[in-house]
Amino acid sequence: MIIHTKLVSVAMASYNGAIYIGEQIKSIVNQSYKNIEIIIVDDCSQDSTILLIKEYQVKYPFIQLFQNHQNLGVTKTFEAAVNYCKGEFIAFSDQDDIWLPHKIETLINEIGGHDAVYANSMLTDEAGVSLNKPFTSMMNMKTYYSGAPFLLSNTVPGHAMLVKNSFIKKIIPFPSNLFYDLWIGYNAASNNGIKFVDEVLVLYRQHESNAVGTSMSKNKRKKNTLQHQFENKKSELLSLSKAPIKDEKTRALLSEMIGLFYRRWSFKRSAFFFKNFNLLLSSKQKPYYRKVLYCFKMFFKPNF
Repeated sequence: MIIHTKLVSVAMASYNGAIYIGEQIKSIVNQSYKNIEIIIVDDCSQDSTILLIKEYQVKYPFIQLFQNHQNLGVTKTFEAAVNYCKGEFIAFSDQDDIWLPHKIETLINEIGGHDAVYANSMLTDEAGVSLNKPFTSMMNMKTYYSGAPFLLSNTVPGHAMLVKNSFIKKIIPFPSNLFYDLWIGYNAASNNGIKFVDEVLVLYRQHESNAVGTSMSKNKRKKNTLQHQFENKKSELLSLSKAPIKDEKTRALLSEMIGLFYRRWSFKRSAFFFKNFNLLLSSKQKPYYRKVLYCFKMFFKPNF
């Protein structure tokens, strides 16, 4: 095992998290890896979140609290937290999860030459009791050396990530129209790779006020109209096209996808997905026949 002693920054975004944030902070300060700082940026909480954090600061001076002057949302709040981080490595933290004691130690020993590393998580109920449903039962989690799969979906959750500070400072600012973990995963995969560690290191709490839910979440985002879906996806692809990546194949695939993104039937679009579906659909946990059907659907459907 590699012995690391360098500072790890834990970046947390908080918002009205008083019910669960104390348990999460405890799980972080009790990590087996001790050289850490905790950077919390609060996004204008209206409950007792700030008071609770300040109580923990008295006992743990390596906890730093910053407050947004206006509500910025999850992505921009995490961006603000990153800008305050001084560690050589940065781990992202939700306010309502529970980290297993060896999370940081495991990830820092696995990152190697990759830009980022992430691990498996286990769903729990509101009380933190395991539902015996790991993320790998819902998502095709793997090591990525191409950003292409991120053009359609993201299976790399931010709460399970550890990244190199030298890498992430190159991809700031985070686009406001993307989730921060999609942006990080895409950039890492398209540069020096993002490694997957198939070990449960986070207990991911499911409750009605999750900021971002899994497929089981009661608070899963409602789908917009077809027109909004189309516009949102096009905006997402255009944002990804500005990423500082070195993977030319990913860049070429994205350019072609943008060129095929129009609202009418298209043989070219369907043929494009048939040609590249093994790469583009590799993150989707679907049987082979459903991936083939997806490619046929691209003849009729203008949205990816």
